[in-house]
Amino acid sequence: MNLNQIIAFCTVVKAGSISKAAKHLHLTQPALSVQIQDLENYFQTKLLERTNRGVRTTPAGNLAYSYGERIMSLSEGLLQEINSIKELGSEEMMVGASSTIGGYALPCSIYAFKEKYPHSIIKLTISNARDIIEKTEDGMLDIGLVEGPFYQNSLKKEKLIAKNICEDELVLIADSKNHKNNGSIDLEELKKLPIILSEKGSGTRETIEKALQDNNIELNDLNLTMELNTIEAIKSSVEAGKGVSIISRLAVRKELRHKTLKALKVEGISFAHNFTVIYSSVKPKTSLQKTFLDFINCPRSRSFC
Repeated sequence: MNLNQIIAFCTVVKAGSISKAAKHLHLTQPALSVQIQDLENYFQTKLLERTNRGVRTTPAGNLAYSYGERIMSLSEGLLQEINSIKELGSEEMMVGASSTIGGYALPCSIYAFKEKYPHSIIKLTISNARDIIEKTEDGMLDIGLVEGPFYQNSLKKEKLIAKNICEDELVLIADSKNHKNNGSIDLEELKKLPIILSEKGSGTRETIEKALQDNNIELNDLNLTMELNTIEAIKSSVEAGKGVSIISRLAVRKELRHKTLKALKVEGISFAHNFTVIYSSVKPKTSLQKTFLDFINCPRSRSFC
């Protein structure tokens, strides 16, 4: 049995006659009949019955046709994926990501993507979310991944498309050695603690400000002691007992596991943190960009760290 015999058989069933199928396949009727005969010999049973009106399938033929359709679909899918891999081999793509995504989520996704498409070239830029949005709007980046709620009002909607891909959570972190509170604090206690925040323009900062505003609290109501522009600097400062911070749970999983930091719940407030992919709505996408967007939008394949 070979694929050509399967294609020939399914074409005959669809056409309802040898003559019509032969024209469709650009074969002579005797050549097509030989392919059907060979397939019947392989299964050692009749698949088609000849009638005055053409052909009809036997019970075995019905089963063969059902499987044959699936085999042809798989064959076509395989061919498309092989061609996709060949096309991606010479393409390059610039991806930008804000700090949490670029530093703690996206590297695993790119690694998983490169395992599937090893010849693709992906260059990653990490910056704050507003910078990533601007560079994607200006065409300096092909795809951007940003965090926080601000994108809805910040994007030039005629130039960019934005899609939420998942939701993270911000948590209040404290030094596990010196901070004795083991459970949760209320908003009044939060206002008194020395707090270290990320720089203006970061998605994390935007999420914090929005959550506070939803609870009628201004950033000035907090005891803000430092503003730092990297997550690692914030974590190091908190571990050294310089204050507390509100940061992505994704970014502190290792520290929470090793108990160098602790996470506290702030009663009465939620810091839901969106991850969003953005790309041009006007510039045509390459095969590599289309494939990566499909990959990053699929939770099963995305493989965030």
